[in-house]
Amino acid sequence: MSITELIAEITKVLPQIGAAPESRITRMPPVSGGCISTAHIVETSDQKYFVKSHTADSFMTKQMCKSMFEAELHGLNALRHTHTIRVPQPLHVGDLSSGAFLILEYIPLTRLRDHHKLGHQLAYLHLFEGPSQFGFDTNNYIGSTMQPNGWHDTWVDLLQERLQYQFDRAQFTGHMKNMADKLIRRLTQFFKGLDIRPSLVHGDLWAGNCAADSSGEPVVFDPAVYWGHHEAELSIMRMFGGFTLDFYDAYHERIPRAPGFELRAQIYELYHTVNHYNMFGSGYLDQCQRLLERILQ
Repeated sequence: MSITELIAEITKVLPQIGAAPESRITRMPPVSGGCISTAHIVETSDQKYFVKSHTADSFMTKQMCKSMFEAELHGLNALRHTHTIRVPQPLHVGDLSSGAFLILEYIPLTRLRDHHKLGHQLAYLHLFEGPSQFGFDTNNYIGSTMQPNGWHDTWVDLLQERLQYQFDRAQFTGHMKNMADKLIRRLTQFFKGLDIRPSLVHGDLWAGNCAADSSGEPVVFDPAVYWGHHEAELSIMRMFGGFTLDFYDAYHERIPRAPGFELRAQIYELYHTVNHYNMFGSGYLDQCQRLLERILQ
């Protein structure tokens, strides 16, 4: 993919996304877009857009690049539909010769300061009424890893499928494989007595995917959305830190902790840690082992 091609493809669709008929791209500076995609701010004669692009590589085919952005578009629209927390409006997914791109509303972002408001808004998101099953309308991506989202009647069934998918990709052997298999067999016991209703979750809400707009309102982005257990949202937030006690106090005012919360949090952390092992390599293996041993002890 060349910048020239990306500019040409964006220019073609500007009229479709509400730009003025005479609108032209004047600047397109690169910005930080995370560890997966390339990102630019597209400046036109009348407004700005945020554009993410990804080129096919050894991990993702061209079709996977497009499906990743289409899933992000669907997830952002699902979050917007709840009117609980601000997300950028997705505008268009397009093809490139060797990849795909996603055009989003441009929101000037600043550091999040009102963690108390984020806690309340995230709780309201998780309390939003939705379907009776767990999953989502499409599979999506957690980083560069496909995340299975098939519909299931119980949360444990969906979680088992996801953990097994990550374990299969990891190709654990010996003691690690034995522990992973044991967790899959015993998973139900960690959820006994819980009445879990499907909550719409962002799915990848670490501090790097959260900020504030110019008025101080929380903004979240880069989701991996699904209807699941609200507790799973908090695991990756705790893994990488960056959220204050004000956030957790406000969140748990609306959704109190249930018995067994800390142990289940380790299971959800394991899911993300194995995914990091699958994406980034052996540096995460010891952490996977420690989590499995603590969960099963």
